[in-house]
Amino acid sequence: MSEKSLRNLSIIYLLLPNLIFYVYWVNIPIAVCGVLMLSYLLLNDRKETTFQAVKIFSSRDLFLIGATTLFLTVVSGINGYVFQNVDYWGHNVKFYELFKSSWPIKFPKEGPVISYYYGFYVIPALVSKFTGSVNELVIFIWTWLGLTLGIGWVYIALNKRLIYVWLVLFIGDLPRVIKAVLALFSIRPYEFGNFGIENWSNFEHLLWVPNQTIPTLIIGGMFVYILIRRYNTDLLVLPIALSFWWAVFPSFVSGIIVGVLVIRSWVIGRFRLDWMRIGTKVIIPCLVCLPILMFFFSHNKSTVSGFLWQFNEGKSNVLPEYIINVGINMALFAVVYAYLRRMQLPFLDQVPYILIVSLGLLFPFYRLGDANDFLLRGMMPISLIIGMYLFYPLTSLTLQKTYALMRGSGIMIFLAIMLLTSSLIGLSRILRAATFNRFSALMSSEATFTPIPYDAYPNVYEVLKDKWSQDAANQYVGDPDSFYEKYMAPDADTK
Repeated sequence: MSEKSLRNLSIIYLLLPNLIFYVYWVNIPIAVCGVLMLSYLLLNDRKETTFQAVKIFSSRDLFLIGATTLFLTVVSGINGYVFQNVDYWGHNVKFYELFKSSWPIKFPKEGPVISYYYGFYVIPALVSKFTGSVNELVIFIWTWLGLTLGIGWVYIALNKRLIYVWLVLFIGDLPRVIKAVLALFSIRPYEFGNFGIENWSNFEHLLWVPNQTIPTLIIGGMFVYILIRRYNTDLLVLPIALSFWWAVFPSFVSGIIVGVLVIRSWVIGRFRLDWMRIGTKVIIPCLVCLPILMFFFSHNKSTVSGFLWQFNEGKSNVLPEYIINVGINMALFAVVYAYLRRMQLPFLDQVPYILIVSLGLLFPFYRLGDANDFLLRGMMPISLIIGMYLFYPLTSLTLQKTYALMRGSGIMIFLAIMLLTSSLIGLSRILRAATFNRFSALMSSEATFTPIPYDAYPNVYEVLKDKWSQDAANQYVGDPDSFYEKYMAPDADTK
């Protein structure tokens, strides 16, 4: 497979759900404009000559990527082969509701449209409508394909070193390991409130939100690969724009990062701009995701938002929570990066790394979402890219040379242990999946495992209200007086 093929497949994969959005979620004039813009962007991107048709994956590479992502797909909880986190009550109901309901989905039935990012779900749900039931095979293949594309970008950016792909997926969980150790001695560094100031590894996110992990992997892996090859960063605008329908917070954060870097490239070029390229690579992709953003703003209830000091709850916990969950990670990343830069190893452009770390330090001070989803999910691309930045220099060395490099330095050994310790959470999740699964339940009468059903609730509103809270359910209910409902929603006779 060539890098051109990987780019084409990634764009098509992210784009298909956006076509569904324009066909079903907006009125005819907007739908026509949206479909035409998406078609133009797809054709234009296929003609783009930056990505080469040179083979980058051998048969062995494809086998390793396929086997890795097959394992990740199973462990993620998709289809309930292994342990599923509580979020799968929501995932499965969305598949079921999209399968049985007409689009766009409303609540109540004759009320406004539910405002949710359905990008991951709509393609399997559309096929399920044709097959007559929720099609688990299609859900599995769709997830596996997305993870294959995402891991493919990370794999090629890390010089095809699979061990570093795993380490990048696990990075970010050190604070959780520390808290788990402290809990063994009945020590709680802070009181857990209604929302958290914390970050998870992308492997942990995969077990909760595969719908958001997939576009994060594609964008993050492509981001670092483009930096390595020194391609134009405006090539990232299109996949980010297509990902808003999939995962709003990772896309928003990725958009900020890429937006700053694109403007930086304009400044470096003294604003000698190619306006045709800007229109194609920046403006039109932004226009494509604009109706989706307007759709997200059609909530009946305003989302909980504000700086941390604006909330009375948990004020005493802010400092210790920030230091443990954010400060420890970012301090470790900064020290490792600074130490590695002293060695004669290949490095990427330093400016994006400084930008990303700075955002990782600043974002936790703002809360957005009832459970602070902006921070939790928005940190996904930040953790991924930081991990790739840290491990990329080591991919030029064999494991033996890497060991020899560390052996002569106590500091390097300590830093390596800290980075590797992050993997303990992910490894424990794999052990959990190996313990609680359909096979173990069949083989042992003592093992109990029941996959979460698809049809336990009639709609996403009911499951959110029952499994989470009334506020969690209300935040996705549409506003009948919103701009979307008045000027963008499908006409009654076309629904």
